[in-house]
Amino acid sequence: MLNARTQTKLLHIPLLPDVRIDSRTKGMPGKIADMSLADIGQQGWNILRRDLPTPIAVLDRGAIEENSRWIAAVTAHYGVSLCPHGKTTMAPQLFRKQLDDGCWGITLSTQHHVQVARHYGVSRIFLANQILDPSFLSYIAQAQIEDPAFDFYFLVDSLEGAELLEQVAAKHPSHRPFQVLIELGSPFARSGCRTEADARAVADCLMGMRHAVALVGIEGFEGSIRGSDRAEIESRVADFLAYMTKTASNFAANGLFSGREILLTAGGSAYFDLVAKALSLPVFDKPSRVVLRSGCYISHDAGMYEREIARALERSPELARLGAKPRQALTVWTTVQSRPEPGLAFLNAGRRDVSYDAHLPRPLRCASGAALTVRNLPQTYEIIMLNDQHAYLKCPEDSHLRPGDMVELGISHPCTTFDKWDVLCVIDENFDVVDAVKTFF
Repeated sequence: MLNARTQTKLLHIPLLPDVRIDSRTKGMPGKIADMSLADIGQQGWNILRRDLPTPIAVLDRGAIEENSRWIAAVTAHYGVSLCPHGKTTMAPQLFRKQLDDGCWGITLSTQHHVQVARHYGVSRIFLANQILDPSFLSYIAQAQIEDPAFDFYFLVDSLEGAELLEQVAAKHPSHRPFQVLIELGSPFARSGCRTEADARAVADCLMGMRHAVALVGIEGFEGSIRGSDRAEIESRVADFLAYMTKTASNFAANGLFSGREILLTAGGSAYFDLVAKALSLPVFDKPSRVVLRSGCYISHDAGMYEREIARALERSPELARLGAKPRQALTVWTTVQSRPEPGLAFLNAGRRDVSYDAHLPRPLRCASGAALTVRNLPQTYEIIMLNDQHAYLKCPEDSHLRPGDMVELGISHPCTTFDKWDVLCVIDENFDVVDAVKTFF
């Protein structure tokens, strides 16, 4: 289990004493002995000095701290809670940092995610999915029996899902009632009841099994809503949030909620400002809580979410007045492998190392020469294609880049870069490795 007192002094990342690494771990040097994860930050390694092989994914310690302070300012301004989506990093050390920073809980998606989080001491989990696997439900029921502090929430959007709850509950008569939220959805988006009538049918079914289930709120996910342009998407997001608040208000007026408080939750990393403002409007006659689930804030990126945050600052001037904004913490350092023709360089990183599901990586900086001088790369440098282990870097024909130089890549949509790395080194402003984070994908 995580020991909250066993932490580094600066980033406050708890150690994982049960994790060992050696030369088989991606990104580690070839002649290291078996060591604990905590030992990585004690080796005196430096990225630019080439103490570790490339490609190497790193987390900027200062950026993580800035991003944590930024999201705390955002949630405090709107008066909402944060339950960040843990699937972004699947790093229990970062989960603990987020919880220590005041997050209400951790959002997850699968049974594997839940098992990892529980192993490392996360006691409040929000599962952003409906559970239709009886063995998963039985696991939750048994966990609730064994651990009175385990606070678990999940979704229902169908009669089949509701009926399965009662069937599993009957096999675990001493378990606490499952805490569920009815999921609402938008047309052509993801899962969730498309009409209030559909949602009410599920709620009525749940009302008949209060011994097994407590309906505690309404959930939705606006991030999958699409449109022909940004204005249409944001209009559809607003309509969807209005659907959520109307449904929640009607359910509350009819006495359908039976939890300690009414939960209203949505809010990925793109429209969190719209969600916070819209879901805070309803007034209930019992305690309530608005919960955002933004997960990518902790690492941010150099593409998809960089643009989304810029847009959020435009449409919600109050965010700009907070005086801070997130910056990317996750990058991948590579080596120039070849300069076989003018205007083209090959880097030794590819699909196995960097995200490519949203946008191609962006060249940010290079380090070259005996002095390891770090320079920003202009926009004339562009990744145009990825193979499994190679990146095609378009560059000026007279580019100073030579084989052996280092190039830092910014990534877009950080989730699918985290899952390519078993261990990520944490670096300081001098590129010294000061810590390490373990992922569990």
